[in-house]
Amino acid sequence: MTSEQTTKDSANVHVVRRFIDEVVNGGKTELIEELWHADLVWEGGSLGEQKGIDAYKKMMGGGGGTNRWIGLHLVVHDTFESGDQVVVTFTNSGQRKGRLFGIFPFTSKRGSWNGVGVYTLRDGKIARGWFVEDVVAMLRSLGAAGALNMITSGGK
Repeated sequence: MTSEQTTKDSANVHVVRRFIDEVVNGGKTELIEELWHADLVWEGGSLGEQKGIDAYKKMMGGGGGTNRWIGLHLVVHDTFESGDQVVVTFTNSGQRKGRLFGIFPFTSKRGSWNGVGVYTLRDGKIARGWFVEDVVAMLRSLGAAGALNMITSGGK
């Protein structure tokens, strides 16, 4: 984040960008309690829902979900703000570690996919995160096309 960006960003945008830069990309999971409310709700679409800071911290593992991804990195493309909400469009990328969704085996390939995150802030902290991500693109980039085709065609 550049100093010019910091001066242009509102306090809410700054909190979200700090979370992405320092926690997701930087692995500083110790900052989660500083940036998120204790009663947070994280709605991750295909990845399910987490309620409360302890469940969220467990899911985050070593930073940005690196308990599931090696070298996970989120690139922010656009940031929009309306009231207490900050919307971020992004691209995630990383190497998968372990089974994906409990079905797909480990791969040494890097995956990449786009997404949108809507963060709701309260009292200067993130209270809710709502995400939609292109899981089909992720699977294809990991080489899971054969399994993906079987699932989307009903096994035919």
